[in-house]
Amino acid sequence: MPEFRVYVPESKIRVMYQFKEQFGKEGSPMIVTFMEESLTGKSAAPENGEEKAARIYDLYFGDIINEHEFARLLGGRKSAEAAVINRCAELRKKYSDISSDVIEMFKENHPNFAKITGVSK
Repeated sequence: MPEFRVYVPESKIRVMYQFKEQFGKEGSPMIVTFMEESLTGKSAAPENGEEKAARIYDLYFGDIINEHEFARLLGGRKSAEAAVINRCAELRKKYSDISSDVIEMFKENHPNFAKITGVSK
């Protein structure tokens, strides 16, 4: 196995030593995995479906506080409806696996917009 040298910030060194002391030899692969995940930004833990749906909901519909303000911001009810339909279509394309959960959350929070034809599909 090749030898690697890794810079660990001084503020984190105590945590690494504590981890190594607690897990012994078995701690080395865990530390390496932790560092790889930190560098790549990928987490090995499975993602919770509800948390993912809530995050996607905030991404697509988080700016809609209430229907009236959203319609006023976009210059009218028709523009607001078109924006909601476009967001739903984009959501279905990108996140087809959880789009139905996200749209259900949207329907619960904004029942007036839920009546739009493009939303209910």
